[in-house]
Amino acid sequence: MRSDFLLTIAGRLNRDPGKLLLLAVILAVCSGCVTQPTSGPVAEAQSDLKEAREARSDPRIAAADYLEAADVAMLSINKSTGEAAPEIRQTYNSACQELAVLLRDHNELWDREEVFHSHHHVYRLHFAGPSRQAETWDPAYLDFFRTPRQSRLRTANETPKSGWGGVLVGVHKPADTRKYFLPRTGLALPVTAVVDIAQPDARKTGALDATFSLYDPGAREKIRLGGVQEPLAADLAAPSGYYPNPFFAGLAAMMRPANYQEQGGLYILEPYDPDQIPVVFIHGLLSVPQMWRPTIDAINADAELRGRFQFWVFSYPTGNPISLSALRLRESLTSIYQLYPRTRSMILIGHSMGGLLAQMQAVCSERVLWDGVFRNHADGLYTTLPPDSLVKKALIFDPTPHVNRIVFICVPHRGSNLATGWIGSLGVGLIRLPRAIISRAELVVLGPILKNIGMKAIPSGINSLSPRSPLLRPLDTLPITVPYHSIIGDRGRGDSPNSSDGVVAYWSSHLDGAQSELIVPGPHGSYALPQTIAELKRILRLDLEARNESGSKRIAGESRSARKSGTPALAN
Repeated sequence: MRSDFLLTIAGRLNRDPGKLLLLAVILAVCSGCVTQPTSGPVAEAQSDLKEAREARSDPRIAAADYLEAADVAMLSINKSTGEAAPEIRQTYNSACQELAVLLRDHNELWDREEVFHSHHHVYRLHFAGPSRQAETWDPAYLDFFRTPRQSRLRTANETPKSGWGGVLVGVHKPADTRKYFLPRTGLALPVTAVVDIAQPDARKTGALDATFSLYDPGAREKIRLGGVQEPLAADLAAPSGYYPNPFFAGLAAMMRPANYQEQGGLYILEPYDPDQIPVVFIHGLLSVPQMWRPTIDAINADAELRGRFQFWVFSYPTGNPISLSALRLRESLTSIYQLYPRTRSMILIGHSMGGLLAQMQAVCSERVLWDGVFRNHADGLYTTLPPDSLVKKALIFDPTPHVNRIVFICVPHRGSNLATGWIGSLGVGLIRLPRAIISRAELVVLGPILKNIGMKAIPSGINSLSPRSPLLRPLDTLPITVPYHSIIGDRGRGDSPNSSDGVVAYWSSHLDGAQSELIVPGPHGSYALPQTIAELKRILRLDLEARNESGSKRIAGESRSARKSGTPALAN
């Protein structure tokens, strides 16, 4: 009735702009008064939340106010339907989220039983430990929190799941991250913080019991809150946004590989679990591991695949020779099984140049590459250089025994003409290989031979992509020892086998022995196309079936519990 009256007045004042502006202000104020509750549980919970935020300089007072806000919100849940006003759930979630950040920021309050005094109640708060059944993280495993808003690179297709609980990104960052193959900035994980407080029929005189749980929302969808089954809030894509994504890092790593040697290597994106199947993503020229973020998030969004696979990425400066980068990958894969002997055989997914690195993990080179590169000088150089020579290790090797399957995406198995054109020449001219890429003694022996076979210097990553590359030609003759699949772009023209993705022609990407080949309507960067992601999911399901796991949806018992707690344990 009030709104109708004001609108009638507005109609009578339509010739006076000044009065209309004043009326608009009045309408806005009245509208705010109508929507903001002045009493009842919503207003009480929001008032407690506001007081908690104002009292954050005193963490004990703030924690008590957060608990009371959550308590009031929980009491408003309808026991028969599980429903509550949207404002109540929002207030509860904010209280849980901000309480988690507050407590984690104060070590003296974290992961221990504490008593907090609010205006109306006394709360005895204790932390739920890691649990296989409950799917909760170990509080000691999480070193700090970030909110989803603090995550970078949010995209439109990342839709958080509504429900109950404070959504967070938990970060595990031990002192020596690289010892456990963790990202240098720490391992980011999806966390939903939930406070469950004793309900009226369970309350006793004295302190109210409050249980603080840190759920893994990727492992469960519902929780029991106040005796009622409720959906668990989740934002599974938020952890990916935690990691930095420097825009020009791929270009810089190609041009100045020496500056990025220490940043290279394998990185695990989840707590280690020996029962999950490792999937290693390998980026291509001018790229960085962050390029795989949409692909990994899309796979993780599949409930059938989530929890069955463990995602890793391999980072390397793409200006280095391909054979050297492949050696570093080989050494990294070997070191995984030295640290974690129970790790299952893995799947490699490589884009562009990364596919060549993957291919070189599944061939027996003998002296085929060596002879192809050094030609008439191969025998003499082989005799001269010692067995542990870097050049020998890069060109003479056996298949990596733990690779089970490979997926090639837009891979130039036979090179790319762009590497020999002006673009390739410009790129080669910009690259400055590390001076210490091989030992001085090896360089003294190798230098004259390179000149005799027409090479001015050690070939860079771009040099190695030429269709005339002395590395790719012999590599193309070696049989791949594991099942493999090809995904090839054609820019949507549908003219295969005469097609190209704009960088790599079909004749270069096609492999006769592939178990499957899918041509997708996209450019060279087709790794994130919906068709590509759908094909990757199909291949992952195929791999599960091949391992005789298709009929089982088991969640590993001891390992799932282990991955919720502590620094990843060594598997004996």
